[in-house]
Amino acid sequence: MAMHADMEAQRFCEQLYQAIILIFSVAGFIVGYFMESFRITVYAVFGGVCIASAICVPDWGIFAGKDPPVWLPEGITKRPPNSGIKAAEEKKET
Repeated sequence: MAMHADMEAQRFCEQLYQAIILIFSVAGFIVGYFMESFRITVYAVFGGVCIASAICVPDWGIFAGKDPPVWLPEGITKRPPNSGIKAAEEKKET
């Protein structure tokens, strides 16, 4: 069973990803600064990226959107009447 995230769920996931990396980076910098070891800072950033990737990259159920995208049925080749692209194409023809 595939789950799909809508735009709001993707935005939340991206913000969570960035927050995890930022928290690990700041904590690693502070600990590395006081222990005078750049290696600790690098390991903390790498650990944050790994944890954030494990949480945010898979399509977990918590990221399933409440408003899934509505796709056109298979075989439809004409654009919907409210499409802005169609209006632009009509302007080019005239």
